[in-house]
Amino acid sequence: MSDIIPFTKQELELIAQCRELLHVHDPNLAASLLDSKVEDLEMLAGIVGRSASITADLGLSSNPRSLETLAAKLINQGIEEVVNLPAKASLGRSYSISKLHLYGFLLKLSMEKEYLAFQEKRILSCYYAILFSLMAEDLFISIISDSRGHENWTRRATRDLIMMWEKRSNAQADSFAPRMQHLWEIRNTLVPVLGTLLGTSELFQLSFRLPPTWQDFLQERGKDKEVVYALDEFLFSLSYEQLKNLRAIMEAEGISAVSREEAHLLLKLRPSQLLEGPNANDLPAIRLYRSFLRRNTLAKLRRDSDRPGPRCTLEQHLLLYLWFKDEYS
Repeated sequence: MSDIIPFTKQELELIAQCRELLHVHDPNLAASLLDSKVEDLEMLAGIVGRSASITADLGLSSNPRSLETLAAKLINQGIEEVVNLPAKASLGRSYSISKLHLYGFLLKLSMEKEYLAFQEKRILSCYYAILFSLMAEDLFISIISDSRGHENWTRRATRDLIMMWEKRSNAQADSFAPRMQHLWEIRNTLVPVLGTLLGTSELFQLSFRLPPTWQDFLQERGKDKEVVYALDEFLFSLSYEQLKNLRAIMEAEGISAVSREEAHLLLKLRPSQLLEGPNANDLPAIRLYRSFLRRNTLAKLRRDSDRPGPRCTLEQHLLLYLWFKDEYS
């Protein structure tokens, strides 16, 4: 058993302030919905906390449980299959998703109700923290499932994932989430052109808004084909396979360069076929998360079927790079 704190002190203050305003302006619907959502989350947090600890040895086996045995089990059993996940991990993820929906509910109200508008920024911050913690969990699972068990980063990924499952903390997202969100914002301000002399890596390095970590990463890894392919998918919202088709069309029609929008038109894609999804009005973090999930699925398919193209997402390349730098710093 481990205590799961349903809300931090800052979250409780924010919810209390929202509840007070809702009870004044909309007590019959919005306020009662908020109260029930908060109550459900507190109950769910208690259930997650009572679930068997992932780190404690239960004494049921002759081989004591350790981080190494847990890592081997996660790798060998198939960590991406839900039936192999510990109950605490599955329940905890449901808790995180429910909490995300709570802040999604408050966010919608803050956008529609003038009396809540001043809280929108704080609500959005809470929403993003949970969303990126879910993204971190997916990323760790992907890294572990791609390992053979002997890599230097396997223990780090397993430890961080297990601690996330055990405590349901957002802390593990801090190592990469702000960097990914920053890059996504830069991505949306740049006007990339496929077919120019500047590749995507060089294009990003020319951006003065790019933080030092990304500059260092691209300088050291920006020439690797895997990184270039992963960056192209991230930048153009097109899969490696779609980009390959695009280059064939450009060659056949004598087109030397295309923008992101022109590329989508040339391929005659429906909005749903873009990696970030069809709705440009979605929150930027939602579009980034959707893009990551789709790119991650494609990368796994290529690994499993030995197909060409990026076999890791840009996020995975970045996180492994950061861990490598930590290890040798």
